[in-house]
Amino acid sequence: MAAMRYDTTLKTLFQAPPQQLLHMLVGSQASSLLTVEYPSVRMRRPDLVVRLTDGRLHHLELQSDNEAPMPWRMLEYYSLLYQTYGQPPVQHVLYVGAAPMTLVTEIYHATLLYTYTALDIRTLDSQPLLQSPILEDNLLALLCQGGSTRTAVQHILARIAPLTETARSDALTALLILAGLRHVQPLIREEAKHMALTLDRQHNAFLQEIFEEGREAGREEGREAGREAGRQVGESTLLRRLLESRFGPLPPWAAQQLSTADTEALERWGLQLLTAGSLAEALRA
Repeated sequence: MAAMRYDTTLKTLFQAPPQQLLHMLVGSQASSLLTVEYPSVRMRRPDLVVRLTDGRLHHLELQSDNEAPMPWRMLEYYSLLYQTYGQPPVQHVLYVGAAPMTLVTEIYHATLLYTYTALDIRTLDSQPLLQSPILEDNLLALLCQGGSTRTAVQHILARIAPLTETARSDALTALLILAGLRHVQPLIREEAKHMALTLDRQHNAFLQEIFEEGREAGREEGREAGREAGRQVGESTLLRRLLESRFGPLPPWAAQQLSTADTEALERWGLQLLTAGSLAEALRA
């Protein structure tokens, strides 16, 4: 469940190109976002494909675990993108996981040589991303070198604070989820309290957690059950935001389906959303 939450949140940040991150990776920025989707037995949709200002084609994948088949998946994307655009893409995998990166980045066969570039996001300097005017860059800075310090967290929260109520809620929820990869959720809760952010915490379990005080140690079992229920509500809220961003306001049947779903269903729908062409397809049983 946690991996789905990280992957869904990270992919949401790529709905708009993180320009400063692209500049750090390839020395250029996006001039246009390319919508790429390939129908097949298993739907293929790259995380981010952009046309750079210098004319190159750039393909970026986010990865939160060390998957052995990654080189073959990247080779498949290379082939599909080359056939579509007639030029070789510059390819990066940006590893954001908590464990050390062990991704294989090449394929050597008698008749095939293929390589791509994989970077652990912890090797990137957080400062350019923190100074970027683009919120997606600011949020990704948390995962970079020096991005989870108190000063960096204060800077990110200061960028979130002036947003509209809905945007603040979504950004802070995403920040809390990403913080789980660096084990700094307590720091974010502490700094958010100090900033006294004005948020509608009643409808967002992740934001409730920021302001709630710990209960008595003798009620640990009840606390754990409450946290699990809170996570379920928070994941349902985040999935609803993603669905609305993709398909527009939800009809009553979809809202009802989300409100009564268990964590297993939410996880399945979150994965289906990545490849679904319609709301009904995303929420299919």
